[in-house]
Amino acid sequence: MCILPVLTYGAQSWSLTEQQKSKLKICQRAMERSKIGVKRIDRVRNTTLRSITRVADVGEKTARLKSEWAGHVARMHPDRWAKIVTHWMPEGGRRRRGRPRRRWCDDLIVFAGQTWPEMAQDREMWKEKGEAFAQQWDTY
Repeated sequence: MCILPVLTYGAQSWSLTEQQKSKLKICQRAMERSKIGVKRIDRVRNTTLRSITRVADVGEKTARLKSEWAGHVARMHPDRWAKIVTHWMPEGGRRRRGRPRRRWCDDLIVFAGQTWPEMAQDREMWKEKGEAFAQQWDTY
């Protein structure tokens, strides 16, 4: 009951790499094994663990939380800091050396294109997109 809330606390603001996604999944599986008393040496399949514990996948949950927050940010008043920071571009269009490799909105841009904030204005369509976004996040 508390596995997902612990793992996804603050997930709305994460910009996850593939390595970080993998570590989250490994941690979730370790927690599930601990919950039901199975050791790795017992060689129980992950699908079997998931069917026993009936806990949703952490990857899908984080993607769903991120898409919900993105829709909320897109519909915010233009003076709110979250919206300003999301659409901020540095002077000259380039960030300094040492910048983070991934930005928060990169996943959204890859999935829905540069116009994702306009798409998010329609709540129903964005909710459907969010479901698809969550499903594609868990494909690896």
